[in-house]
Amino acid sequence: MLKKVLTLVVVVVVATLAVVPVVGAQEPQGKGSLTAQGDGVAILRGRGTIDLSGNGTLWIRDAAGDAVIEVTGSGQKKEFSDGWLQYAGFHGEAHVEGSRIAVIVAGVDIDLTAEGRGLARLWGHGSYQSPAGDGKWKATGVGARVRLAGPPE
Repeated sequence: MLKKVLTLVVVVVVATLAVVPVVGAQEPQGKGSLTAQGDGVAILRGRGTIDLSGNGTLWIRDAAGDAVIEVTGSGQKKEFSDGWLQYAGFHGEAHVEGSRIAVIVAGVDIDLTAEGRGLARLWGHGSYQSPAGDGKWKATGVGARVRLAGPPE
């Protein structure tokens, strides 16, 4: 049953990634930051650096081909032809930095820090802190949406 639920979450998450813009022309340009802790699904897209730890499944995609990806701990790595890397049974830490990256982690004990420009969506139970304000992850709807963009530089 858990596998079916996780598969459904993955399908919804990947479909959401296809339609959610990272930073639109009308949005402020600049550098932002986010820290978050919780259980559920965290999706981050954009340009910058993401450091995280947790237990569950981790997906990473480097759309520009310039990312630095370092994953430590346990988990079974699988590479897909569309550029996604999956770490099933992930229990560890990851560092990802690049100009067009996407990171999804689904699981428990998620602790992440992101710096740069982009968008984060957080589903589940937890909290986040950003220069724009602090908040809680949402367990319904499209989750909590956090923009990683500060005032114009």
